[in-house]
Amino acid sequence: MEYELFLKTNMDLNSLGELIRRYTVEFVDEEVSFHSNEEEIVIGVTFFSFFLEIEDISDIAFVRNHYNLDVNVCIRVQLYGSTFYKGIEKLFKVIGKLIRHINGNLLFLEDGSAQLLRMESGQLMVNNSLNQYQVKYLTSSLLCLLNCSYIEKEREQ
Repeated sequence: MEYELFLKTNMDLNSLGELIRRYTVEFVDEEVSFHSNEEEIVIGVTFFSFFLEIEDISDIAFVRNHYNLDVNVCIRVQLYGSTFYKGIEKLFKVIGKLIRHINGNLLFLEDGSAQLLRMESGQLMVNNSLNQYQVKYLTSSLLCLLNCSYIEKEREQ
C-alpha cells in the first residue's frame, strides 16, 4: 500500500530523516537502512519504507491548494503487503512520535487522496468516512498507537 505523509516543520530534511530513522529503530527490532542523495532520503525496514522528497515539491503545492493545509514536507510511505498489519502498527507508532515532536500540521493520505489523518491547529482529526478496506485496518486499537487524543470527523476522500 502506498501512503503520503505531509508535514509542516521547521526541521531541515536531513535532521527530519534522522529523527524518523531513530523513531523507526525504536519501534522495529531490526536494522534500519538510511540512504540520502540530492533527490530524496530513503529509510527502510522489512515492514515499510519512507521516501522524503527533496527535489519534487509539486505534491506539496497540490496539498496546500486542494486540502487547504500549510505543509512543507512530503514523505511517501510504502507498506509491504506480506507484513502489512505489523507494518502499519509500527508506522502509526512512528507517526505518533512525529506528531508530538513537530507540533505542526500533518496530513496522512492513502493512495494519494483518501485522507486518513489530519492535524491542524494542534487538533488531530481521524476520518470516519472510510471505505470497506480502510475500516478493516484503521481501528481504534491502531489509533491508540498514535498515543495522542483525536476527534473523528468526516473528511472528503
